[in-house]
Amino acid sequence: MRIGALLPLTTTAFLMIVTETMPAGVLPAMAQDLDVAPSAIGLLVSVYALASAAAAIPVVALTRGLPRRPLLIGLLFCFALANSVTALSASYALTVAARIIAGLAAGVAWPVVIGFAVRISDGRNVGRAVAMTLVGSTVAMVAGLPLGTMMGGVLGWRVSYALLSAVALGIVAWMLVILPSVSSLKEEQASSIKHAARIPGMRQVLLVTLLGIIAHYALYTYIAPFAGMLSLTHGTTEALLLFGSGALIGVTTVGRLTDKSPFGVAVTAPALTVVSLLALFLVRSPAIEVVMIFLWGCSFGGLPTILQSATARIAGRAHAELATAMLTTVYNTGIFSGGALGGLVFDRLGAARIPLLSVSFIAAALMIILVNARIFSNRKNEAEMSGS
Repeated sequence: MRIGALLPLTTTAFLMIVTETMPAGVLPAMAQDLDVAPSAIGLLVSVYALASAAAAIPVVALTRGLPRRPLLIGLLFCFALANSVTALSASYALTVAARIIAGLAAGVAWPVVIGFAVRISDGRNVGRAVAMTLVGSTVAMVAGLPLGTMMGGVLGWRVSYALLSAVALGIVAWMLVILPSVSSLKEEQASSIKHAARIPGMRQVLLVTLLGIIAHYALYTYIAPFAGMLSLTHGTTEALLLFGSGALIGVTTVGRLTDKSPFGVAVTAPALTVVSLLALFLVRSPAIEVVMIFLWGCSFGGLPTILQSATARIAGRAHAELATAMLTTVYNTGIFSGGALGGLVFDRLGAARIPLLSVSFIAAALMIILVNARIFSNRKNEAEMSGS
């Protein structure tokens, strides 16, 4: 496996998540400069995610005849352009347009980045390659919001966006030196999205993805009010630190184990979520709360790698990008649905009841995994992928 070639892909994943969450980190100053309500700046995160969900499937299908390295470099130029426009914008409408461009680029870049990782790994290390790539997104989820807040406070939000543009251009230069060329999807006789969706096991993985992401984001979206109800000394800050630390350990652990025991990690992660969230609902003890938030982070950190690795194994080399495009759309749909459902419970029953909602969804995902053990221990395409 070409570990060096994975590093710019990991950095790209980091850039995409930081770009997505940056408005939340610089929200007050950005709202003041653009003369809009803070909630309007918060919507910039949603606009980005919606554009990502909308673009993933159709644009990946339309661009499958293009060589992948030039395509990925072009997408990074789109990030540089969008963040530069945001840095210079004096208009909220123009800022929204820039966020749409960035979101569209992200929707296509995610499948291409994962497809690259699959192709430059051998068939026995697909999970490890995917995990190494997704470490960038996990680190960004943990540090992205604090980093954005710090950059905005020290440098100002406009300089922060300009720096993100510079990072995108730096990754381009890095890729030109180290990233190998890979063929277009047409050269590998990639099929249509309709065919990819009919690959045995794909629908089950997508359903588990939807249920699992709804479960996590229903509570994570409202972690601030939920943490305020716990016995933690430092409230939300402590909860985010515990969750983030667990997520980092989760993704690295799953990366080591998912190729050796894909079914084992696929069962363990949601089971750990059920246990940790039930404990958070039932028990009020500072020590138990600390441990359970950490374990919840562990289970969430490993989940994207588990789902992406299962998708790659099931789809095989020729269909990996198209399958990942579907996964990207379902993942973003889960984020929105989780936030919306969590909001309904929060408004009507309070934050204390949200863990029960999350447990119901993640338990359903766990049942699907248990019933479809063959799918989540699938190794049938390893030989094909090792031919890269």
